[in-house]
Parts: sequence; structure tokens; C-alpha cells
Amino acid sequence: GILAVQMPRNFGAPSHLLIAETALSGPWRLKLEHLITPPPVEEPGFYHALLAPQSENIDLWETEYLQVLEGENPVKEWTKGTWLTRYLDALEGQDKAAFEAAYGERVAK
Repeated sequence: GILAVQMPRNFGAPSHLLIAETALSGPWRLKLEHLITPPPVEEPGFYHALLAPQSENIDLWETEYLQVLEGENPVKEWTKGTWLTRYLDALEGQDKAAFEAAYGERVAK
């Protein structure tokens, strides 16, 4: 049989690291710090070590894609549909708006 798996591994990218940095740097820290967790996807070597005893042949690789984003603060807007969502959902009102603005400033640099 064949096992094919694709998983995101961009949790160490600046876009994601700046979310955690922003979460820890403002008055919203107590509401957000519990969301900062180890990346949910391991390094490729972890999966090789896990699967190698079970298979004679493993073809494992990692691909990094370049996304050309456009618009005003496009990385912030993109992460609002992915990793940033959980942080924004944990806040309300002024805290939510201020956190999003603070992250937007950091990620725009």
C-alpha cells in the first residue's frame, strides 16, 4: 500500500512567530498566552523515524511555497484566515481591534 500525507509546517515562519510575540506583549497577554503551544507538526525526521520501521521504502520531502500576496497588509489578512483566527476569537471589542492592529504593525515590517 501507499500512504500519502501533506501537512502545513509554517509555524516557524515570521508571520506565525509574530502572532505569539504580539500575544505576549500587550494587555491581552493573560487571555492569549494559553494559545501559544508547540507547533502541531513535527520536523520531517520525526516522521521518518516513526515510519521507517514499518516500511522498506520511504519517500519523504518538504516543499516550501512562495506566496505573492497583494493588498494592504496582505500577510495579516492571510493569517486572519488561518493561525491568527484563534487569537482573534479569544478577544472582544477594543482588545481584539488593538491586538489585530499591533500584529499588523509587526508583520508589515
